[in-house]
Amino acid sequence: MHLSVNGHVFSIGQLGPNFLLLDNPIDHPAGEGVITLHIDGREKSWPVYLPDGITAGKAETRVAL
Repeated sequence: MHLSVNGHVFSIGQLGPNFLLLDNPIDHPAGEGVITLHIDGREKSWPVYLPDGITAGKAETRVAL
């Protein structure tokens, strides 16, 4: 499972209803991204918005659909 934002790909450690826990976050401004999930050889992707961006060292990243 990963998050793609402006050419950067972040591994997602945990996906919640309105948040992500990224494995190795770096500072990134607010913007649009795409979550991609692979299960049993199938891929599902959906767009998200990161209203607060990503902050290095912060465990939780807020997302909105």
